[in-house]
Amino acid sequence: MGKKTFISYNYSDAKIARTVRSFFSDVGGPVQGKPVSLEQDVTSGGDEAVDQAIKNKMAECDTALFLVGDDAHNSNWITREVQLAVSNQIPIVVAQLPRTTGGIPNALKAVPHQAVAFKSRWVAQAVNGKFC
Repeated sequence: MGKKTFISYNYSDAKIARTVRSFFSDVGGPVQGKPVSLEQDVTSGGDEAVDQAIKNKMAECDTALFLVGDDAHNSNWITREVQLAVSNQIPIVVAQLPRTTGGIPNALKAVPHQAVAFKSRWVAQAVNGKFC
């Protein structure tokens, strides 16, 4: 299995968050491996369905990249993703999305993480293990 990075973001930031995919080596970028995220909306199945979907996706990942936008601090699911990353001992990288001013969620502030600029080379250094 190749290296995979779980991408966490608030759905209100989905359009800009998807630009991070261009950072990954599977499409020619400098970040090693492949991005993984919860693409389909499973909220109709309730909290248990969402939680299980996150667990399944994150279980296959080596790193978690949290993209902070304007509403990330209000997301219960981002908090849950932090908890799962910590419990699975997955290194956490945090990047602020461009043109956003939202703060880092408290759940992320409380755990070890590497904060980087939303630039491919900085994300690459952190995810590829040069900073972590």
